[in-house]
Amino acid sequence: MIELREDSLYERQADLCTVFSNAKRLKLLDLLKEGDEQTVSQLQEATDIPQSTVSRHLKLMRDQGVVEKRNDGVHSYYTLRDERVATSMELMREVLIDRLERDDQLTVPK
Repeated sequence: MIELREDSLYERQADLCTVFSNAKRLKLLDLLKEGDEQTVSQLQEATDIPQSTVSRHLKLMRDQGVVEKRNDGVHSYYTLRDERVATSMELMREVLIDRLERDDQLTVPK
């Protein structure tokens, strides 16, 4: 078992958290959480993020082990590697919404 005192564990966690520190990557992850494989073109069309930017973000997420890539001919398909990533994103969003509602900064339709 990994010791929580291990600085390397915290360093790796911080590296992983960089994936979640960009709004465009969060948007891409939100689309991938549905579970269907998606191409860069599909993600670009759904987000209006330039294709080169989508590709760059997907590479970073792949390097951090958050998404998987499957090549099929000329197309590359991306999926979340672990559904707990989507769960953690949803949890953080709920915390944010609760905080904003409490601070009267956001009205969320019920």
